[in-house]
Amino acid sequence: MSIASERPTLMKLVLADGQSLVRAGIRMLLQSEGQAEVVGEAGDGQELLALIAKLRPRAALVELDLPVVNGLDVLAQARRHYPEVAVLLLAARPEPGQVRSALRQGAAGFLTKQAEPQELGLALRSIEKRQTYISPAVSNLLLDRRDQTRIEDAAILTHRQRQVLTLIGKGKSTKEIAALLGVSVKTVETHRARLMQSLGLYGTNALMRTALRWGLDTHEH
Repeated sequence: MSIASERPTLMKLVLADGQSLVRAGIRMLLQSEGQAEVVGEAGDGQELLALIAKLRPRAALVELDLPVVNGLDVLAQARRHYPEVAVLLLAARPEPGQVRSALRQGAAGFLTKQAEPQELGLALRSIEKRQTYISPAVSNLLLDRRDQTRIEDAAILTHRQRQVLTLIGKGKSTKEIAALLGVSVKTVETHRARLMQSLGLYGTNALMRTALRWGLDTHEH
């Protein structure tokens, strides 16, 4: 087998940001990560949609505040016409409503421009697994009590995940949750893992804090 044939196939990705220097920096970061190949770049949303139609990449990294056609509108059109293309949104200062709208419309992930460089690699790996990646900073934005919104308003949890989160907030162990829901311990562990992934949480303590917040919200509203 030749060396060339052993090289992994890189994810084909298009990149869109209104600032060329930002695009250059992200392109260099992607090259250093070795997970994706930038096959096209755009400075506005209309140009990006044309690239997606032409190149049919696996993913698109899209700045939220693109000129001409903004990132949310790009997401909506891409999901409608090219559902196989994963759209990962990037924003300097996202608003909670923008994040919730993006997740409802099927965004593959949401990052802030203040994120650590390695987060981009985590997001790309999530895309490969067909999972949603939410930057911890974005997750905190959604869960901030000053936002006066409930966790379920993010519309990213299944009915079963909500049940599991409620029981975690009541202090139930994994074994107790399994017995209450009539499922296996392994199934509950899977739900816990997916909850953490969906909410961009890291560690059991973060999940417990979120579950407690969930409990407060469901009693307050």
